Amino acid sequence: MVSELFAAPSAARPFAQGKKPVIRWIKGDGLDDPVTRAAIAQATRLFGDSVDYCLCTAGLPAQRVRHILSWAAQPVDWMPVGPRDNAALASRLMAAGCPPDRFGYWWKWFPERVRPDAPEWILDGDMVVTAAPDWFAAWLGGTDPLRVSQDDRWPAEGMYGAYVDQVDLDRRLYSGLISLPPGLRYMDEICTVLARQPLAPGHDGCVQMDEQGVVAAAFGNLAPEIIPLSEFPFGRAFEDHIDYGLRGPAEKVWGYHFGHAFRRENPHFVRLASEGVIFSAPELPVEQRFAWLRNYGPWGRPGWSMHPECAVRIGELAARHAGRPALEIGTSRGHLSAILACRGLLLTTIDREDRGAAQNLDGLGVEIVRNDALAHLQGETRAFDFIVVDLHGNDEATWRALWPVLKPRLAVGGTMVLYNSHLWKIDEFRGETGLRWIAENALGDFVVETHEEPPPGMLVCRHA
Repeated sequence: MVSELFAAPSAARPFAQGKKPVIRWIKGDGLDDPVTRAAIAQATRLFGDSVDYCLCTAGLPAQRVRHILSWAAQPVDWMPVGPRDNAALASRLMAAGCPPDRFGYWWKWFPERVRPDAPEWILDGDMVVTAAPDWFAAWLGGTDPLRVSQDDRWPAEGMYGAYVDQVDLDRRLYSGLISLPPGLRYMDEICTVLARQPLAPGHDGCVQMDEQGVVAAAFGNLAPEIIPLSEFPFGRAFEDHIDYGLRGPAEKVWGYHFGHAFRRENPHFVRLASEGVIFSAPELPVEQRFAWLRNYGPWGRPGWSMHPECAVRIGELAARHAGRPALEIGTSRGHLSAILACRGLLLTTIDREDRGAAQNLDGLGVEIVRNDALAHLQGETRAFDFIVVDLHGNDEATWRALWPVLKPRLAVGGTMVLYNSHLWKIDEFRGETGLRWIAENALGDFVVETHEEPPPGMLVCRHA
């Protein structure tokens, strides 16, 4: 079984190849979904597109993940993790008789890095960043050293499990927030600690605190700078106060660790959310709930994601056809697909690549076709009441070939949206005049609304 672990899928993911700084959370099957949702909402608003974002999950279904990510204001990469994402660690856990369903705290280190060549923060799902630390600019630039959080108050015997003797009790590191510079790897140190003192047989990572002891010992060997508890305090659900450590509150507090939120409602989180320190919002409109699926930054070139105003406009048009068959050409990560499905359309979506849509849209009832649009439509016989086309590649030859098989697929009384209609007005894409040719030569049977703004524009076509 262990031999099957050694082809880590995480290393080949396009997201992993990026160089932009990344903030990453781990989320398991606890009760802290509201905290993780607020944490991602707050970070994506605080840091915007200066960083990328990743949510690693262990054992969570797509519907639950979509809810956690529904407040995000920037794209977020969702990465379900499994044993193969850190084979070296998984093999040691399993050798101690700890099966994957009991990896528990250890899931935080799967994979070792989501983006090896970039600055990276690793946080628990119950940690909320509320401001940029003073060293944030250096971290963004890749020049900041390794930093590890510290807990200088909690009794050591309750923090480090069987590995307390390997931990520097003067520094008292703990595994809450790790700030990594580009290229730094730490698994060799973790493996060294575990080789020196293997996990005891029958280890249970959901209960025992050995993970924190191993991580504190391993990172202690890498000479980290300290993130003091006074700056990033604990708000434990079972305590009536926030724990700022022995120093008391720092002049600048820039985040909170809401301990035990995975086991019970955390009153500190509830209070700070009600006071506006932590982001909170009512249910957002459907188009905003899927901002995390937009396709730019690490998932596409600038400008390739549909403009938010256009997504809203298309969603409103689509709602008139709720309960009816719909066709989308250009699935990408599933941004518009999710909106259309939640608007009640019976959606079929086509793309020649799966950029994560099958995972992201799981459970929404969307038929996902992985094929070239022209090839698929040549064999398609169904009529669709709503069609939206968002192609990457809109030259005249493409549209001359596509239009004869696309037009018959629109049902009488239906609506077709052709996105990128004025792409040719952007210098970089001035050769992509296919939809200009369609507008001038092929829409005589339609009543057409032209929306040139916001770029790249779109045409709304209805049967005359």
